[in-house]
This record gives sequence, structure tokens and C-alpha cells, in this order.
Amino acid sequence: MKKLTIVPVVLAQDFQQAASDLAKGSPIDSPSKIFDILARVARYTYTIFFIVAIIFIIIAAFNFLTAKGDPEKIKSARSQILWAVVAIAIALISVGAAQIILSFIEGA
Repeated sequence: MKKLTIVPVVLAQDFQQAASDLAKGSPIDSPSKIFDILARVARYTYTIFFIVAIIFIIIAAFNFLTAKGDPEKIKSARSQILWAVVAIAIALISVGAAQIILSFIEGA
């Protein structure tokens, strides 16, 4: 019975030591750094989705130009434009959500 109670205590101390060792090299030294990292991730997400949307729009425009009245190709091009709009919406939501969260946290 005594051996079973000692093992969790020893493991907990090892995890605490490992966590403190890991935190020593962490680039996050204050809570404001977390918000900076989240804002950077949101900006990258916005940029990537916007670039992907532009590429989809260019490809869809090329497909419209080369469709020559083929309903299947026109349907495919419209679908690509729809997904480009979805990518733009996700990008705008990612920036908006980050700003809303930041305003709630800073306001509190």
C-alpha cells in the first residue's frame, strides 16, 4: 500500500521539474506575449487564406475562359469561386475574432 502512494508523489515532482525546466527556455515571459503570438498567427492565417482565395479566383477565371460553353466546366468554375469566397470569409473571420477576443481580454 505504501509503495502505491509514493509513486504518484514522485511522478508529480518529476513533472513539476520538467515543466519548470521547459518554461526556462520559453519565449513567453508575460501574458501579453501570448496575445502577440495569437495576433501573429491570425495575421498569417489571414494572409494564407487570402492568397489561396486569389489563386482560386484566377484559376476559376481561366476555367470560365476556356469552358467554351461546356456546362460541366462552368459549374466547376462557379464552385471554385464559391470556395474562394469561403476562404476570404474565413480570413476575415480570423482577423475579426482575434480583435474581438483581444478587446474582451483587455477590457476586463
